[in-house]
Amino acid sequence: MLNALITDGSGTKERAFVRDNSLVITQYGCPPLLPQKNKIFSQKFTTDGTATGTSEMGVDGSGTPVEYYIPAQNENDLYITRLTFVLGYGASAEGFEFADSNSALTNGVKISYTNTYNDEVIIANPKGNYSFMRMSGAHISPEAWEQRGFASSGDYGYFINMYLNNVMPPYGVKLDRGTNQRMSILIRDDCTDADLFNCQVFGFERFE
Repeated sequence: MLNALITDGSGTKERAFVRDNSLVITQYGCPPLLPQKNKIFSQKFTTDGTATGTSEMGVDGSGTPVEYYIPAQNENDLYITRLTFVLGYGASAEGFEFADSNSALTNGVKISYTNTYNDEVIIANPKGNYSFMRMSGAHISPEAWEQRGFASSGDYGYFINMYLNNVMPPYGVKLDRGTNQRMSILIRDDCTDADLFNCQVFGFERFE
């Protein structure tokens, strides 16, 4: 057994305290006086991966799939913690449909990311309105899940949040800087029944 003594290096010579075979610590009540090492990131999925690219996903991808993506940054690690989908359409819909198309999608909207080993990891593949609700953890209520006025004053729609830091704690999905890693949404069906369909990403960049 090696005996060790841990003391405060600032000069007070206060000793660390052990209770029940554990080091007793307490969280400091305010942030440390150190440089900030991260900054907020927010951008929509787009067809070219840029903030100014095409973000509307209500397209026909049944013949040729259409990819929308968020790429890794050149200089900073990128952590994606939340996806926010908004979906608007003309008439009131049911949970089994996609938008108000009267049926579910055949292939689904594939949400995935490329990991450190260049493997594609599929997060979800929603095909109907209820599928989007399920991946967000939301409960579908016949009276409450559908809202009005998303793309125009008389249309219908809904929005959901998917918290990736709940399924990949504590920081969500990481895209390593300087790599070809990406998070993507692949449209593989005719989604033109959606008058409004996009996804906003929230997270943070970690820098040196």
